[in-house]
Amino acid sequence: MNGHSGFEAATIHCPECPVRRLALFQPLDPGEVSIAEAFRTEFRHLKPGNAIFRQGEDIKEVYTLHEGWAYLYQNLVDGGRQILRVILPGDFFGFQVDMGDGVRIYSAQALTAVALCVFPAANILKMVREHVELGIRLIWMTAHDEAVAYEQVVSLGRRTARERVAYLLLDLFHRLRLRQRNPEGIRTVDLPLTQELIADICGLTQIHVNRTLKSLRNDNLLELKGGKLYVPDVDLLACEAKHSHSVFTKRPML
Repeated sequence: MNGHSGFEAATIHCPECPVRRLALFQPLDPGEVSIAEAFRTEFRHLKPGNAIFRQGEDIKEVYTLHEGWAYLYQNLVDGGRQILRVILPGDFFGFQVDMGDGVRIYSAQALTAVALCVFPAANILKMVREHVELGIRLIWMTAHDEAVAYEQVVSLGRRTARERVAYLLLDLFHRLRLRQRNPEGIRTVDLPLTQELIADICGLTQIHVNRTLKSLRNDNLLELKGGKLYVPDVDLLACEAKHSHSVFTKRPML
């Protein structure tokens, strides 16, 4: 294990996993989901700020985030970075088209203490070949990630700073609500993002993010304070972000 984070060291068994309904193994019957344990090689704990993998490394593993927050990012030649995606519990990540002989085109880092289910890349390919339900699920997840990436391109290219921040926080708000057993009526979620991270996601300066958050708060659209995000009216925030939030709530039909 890499740097112990404070989580319990005991490995979680896949049939009882609390994030399975959001993960790659969701379509399998309870009696079949133990298949995943045969292909998983490690349950790894990392401390905040630890690298999960780095840009340019060989692709050796893929992951499901079991607990905590992480993010994907790409380094720029001038020393800057662009955060590509925030990873939440249940998210499957690290899968690339050139799994057999390629290198990482981005990095992954733990934002908080995290627990990871680790799968060797070769095991994932073998598992998908042998279990068609997992192959279908992986196709859906890849297509969904592609749609999210397109939205990020739209945000960076066409949305104003205010719309970018509103869209990002709306996206995270919906993803976090989906992880609750009773999402209806939830108006406040935990959100351990700093203004620096928001800036690196939205392509803005920290000063611009600070001003934008104050503006959104003054208009009673949201409040981000003390690691918590409060959204009084989801539809109003979606309108501000110039996007229908249906893309956030779609689940695979399997």
